[in-house]
Amino acid sequence: MKHDLPSFAVLIDADNVKLESIAPILEEITRIARITVRRVYGDFTSQNLAAWKTKLAEHAIHPIQQYRNTIGKNSSDSALIIDAMDLLHSRRFEGFCLVSSDSDFTRLATRIREDGLVVYGFGEKKAPKAFVNACDRYTYVENLIVVSPPAQSVESTISLVTENLMTQPDSLESSPANQTAQLEKQSSKPFLATEAIKAINKPPLQASNLLLRAYTNVTDDHGWAMIGSMSSYIHANHSDFDPRSFGCAKFIDLIQRTDAFELIQRAHKNGQSYFCRPKPSEQEPTGTHAYLTALLKAVAEAKAPNGWAPISVIGQKLKALGHDISKSGFSTLTEALKATSLFEMQGSGAARYFRAKI
Repeated sequence: MKHDLPSFAVLIDADNVKLESIAPILEEITRIARITVRRVYGDFTSQNLAAWKTKLAEHAIHPIQQYRNTIGKNSSDSALIIDAMDLLHSRRFEGFCLVSSDSDFTRLATRIREDGLVVYGFGEKKAPKAFVNACDRYTYVENLIVVSPPAQSVESTISLVTENLMTQPDSLESSPANQTAQLEKQSSKPFLATEAIKAINKPPLQASNLLLRAYTNVTDDHGWAMIGSMSSYIHANHSDFDPRSFGCAKFIDLIQRTDAFELIQRAHKNGQSYFCRPKPSEQEPTGTHAYLTALLKAVAEAKAPNGWAPISVIGQKLKALGHDISKSGFSTLTEALKATSLFEMQGSGAARYFRAKI
C-alpha cells in the first residue's frame, strides 16, 4: 500500500515532557507525516512515570524501559540516541520527531539533518536555544495544549446571577457589565484559564519587525510579497516560529492582526495566493513601514561579500529608492538604522557597517 505522507519516527523523552501534551503532539505530527515508530524512553517503575501506563496503550506507544542504576545519571537519553542512530541507518524514514526539552539531543538533531532527513522538535519554552535551532522546526507544547476552563453547570450560573440580582436589585452594580465583574469575582476559576492562555502568548505587534524583514527579503519588483514565501523565509531562519505564540491560529491571521500590512488575493501560477505589502502611514506620505522597508532593502543592496554594508553605500542606495533621511525623524542615517532595532552595527564614524539581524 502506497502512502502519500512521509514516514517518521517519534522518539519521546518521558523525563522531559508533560503527559498531557502527548495527544496534541501526536495529532500535530500526523498532519505532516505518517508515524511508523512510536517509542518513549524512561524508568516506568519510578513514581514520576507511573501515570504513563494508560497513555502508552491509548496511543500505541512502545515503552523502552531504562532503570536508573546510578543517581543523577539518565540512561534514557543514551538509549534514545542509540535507537535513533539505528533507525537512521535503516534508511526507512524521511524524518524524525524528537520530543524533549533537553539540550543533550542537540548533536543528535544535527547528525540526523546531516543525512538529509527532517527533524521536528517538540518541547517546552524552557528548551535551550541550541537544541531548538538544531531542529528544522521546533514546536512549543504550550501552543498545543488548550487550557479549557473548568466545567460550570447552567444551573450554577443562573444561581449566581439570581443571587447577585436579589442582593442588589436597584444599585448600579446590577448592570450587565457589573454583573459580569461580580461573577468573575465570585467564580474566578473559569477566568484563570483565559488569563493563562493570554500570559503565554506574545502580542501580535511583537512580530511586526520579523514580518517586515521577511517581506523585504522575498518582495517582488512591484513591492508585493507572497504570504507563503514570507512564512518559509521566517521558518528557515527561526525554527521555533509559530503564529500560535502570538495568539494566532494561522500565519495569515498574524499578518492581519498586526495591522501593518495590506493584504490582497491574486492569481499565481494555476491558482490564487495571498500577497501583502506594508501599509502607508496616515502621517507620512512615504509611511513608517515603507521607510523601514526601504532601509532594509538599502542595507541588503549595499551588502559587501563579507555580509556587512558600509554606511556611505547604504545612504546612496536609500536615495536611489526614493527615500531621504529627513523622513525618518532622525538627524543622521546611523541614528535611524540603530533606532529600528533591525540591524547589527560595527565600527565607528565614517567606517560604520550594518547588517540585518537574522
